[in-house]
Amino acid sequence: MMNFNVMNPYPFIYHFRDPQGVCFSIIKGESKAIVVDCGYGIFNIRELVESYIDTPYIVICTHGHMDHSSGAYLFDEVYIPRLDEQLYIKHNGIEKRTKNIESAKKLGLIDETYNCTEYINKKLANYKLIDNGTILDLGNMHVEIIGMEGHTKGSIGLLIHEHKLLFTGDAAISMIWMFLEESTDKKTYINMLKRVMKLDFTHFITGHLMTVFEKEIFNHYLEVAEESKPENSIPVTFQNFERPNTYQYAKKFGDLNIGICYQEPKE
Repeated sequence: MMNFNVMNPYPFIYHFRDPQGVCFSIIKGESKAIVVDCGYGIFNIRELVESYIDTPYIVICTHGHMDHSSGAYLFDEVYIPRLDEQLYIKHNGIEKRTKNIESAKKLGLIDETYNCTEYINKKLANYKLIDNGTILDLGNMHVEIIGMEGHTKGSIGLLIHEHKLLFTGDAAISMIWMFLEESTDKKTYINMLKRVMKLDFTHFITGHLMTVFEKEIFNHYLEVAEESKPENSIPVTFQNFERPNTYQYAKKFGDLNIGICYQEPKE
């Protein structure tokens, strides 16, 4: 298996970044653990995960996109946010898996010995739906599922109450994608940020960076989202994610570059 970057910012947290640039995490409780997201599934992260866990565990995807859910087939069962069920099904089909393989080849992560056909034709993993407000008891801590709609309509966060730590996936991140068909409009995203900022947490971890951020960064996310408009943004497009009327607005906050990619008007 390729080397994965890992950080251990808390005794009970392991946060990994795979060679394709997406993160997944382990929350270790006394009696149960949670695996947050499961990557593209190009590599067998189950083996890696189970080398860190000695209790029963469950796998929860923060949203349905392929880079956070395509590794679901490696596990016996995964939990998917209820409102992202159809997105999860779409992103775990042959078309998306083929693109995953193409991306891995371009990055030089797989060669002719890799069984691409087997990966592309993997059956949809067993899954259950999980709802906002669900609280999971890990023995010595409680994790609540938080609705964080915006990037996708069903995006969720996971809040560890005892440690005031929030996992945001891609729902609150330094360069948020809001132009996708499955994204909400900006107003909905802004209202989500305001609601989540009222929750009792001090730090958060995102789905693509190896950093523990302080809660105050949410103020930057909100400022950028509220300021962005076509007049002060630049037109952008992304290969395989082309959408009309897509703009990007970004702003520096010290060493941090915070941005939003959005569609206006939103289709």
